[in-house]
Amino acid sequence: MSHIVTHLLHIYGRVQGVGFRNYVNQHANERSVTGWIRNREDGSVEVMLQGKHSDVGSVEAACRKGPPLAKVDHVDRYPVDPDVSYETFEVRD
Repeated sequence: MSHIVTHLLHIYGRVQGVGFRNYVNQHANERSVTGWIRNREDGSVEVMLQGKHSDVGSVEAACRKGPPLAKVDHVDRYPVDPDVSYETFEVRD
């Protein structure tokens, strides 16, 4: 059985109003990664990723790149103890 990891990302830069949430949603669904993404009041984006280590790593790499109109300046990554098991990937308001 594959090891499931859960990571929380805080992504800073020009990441709101550029299609970032839908971009990450597409990558997460392609890799069967679950969790959620939402905009934060400070202009950053927060992402919870859960899945196989390699799949979460692939989605994290997409987050570090961003869609064409985005400019990612910095990403903070925090490993999280998975106290919740996510069934899907959700774009939150």
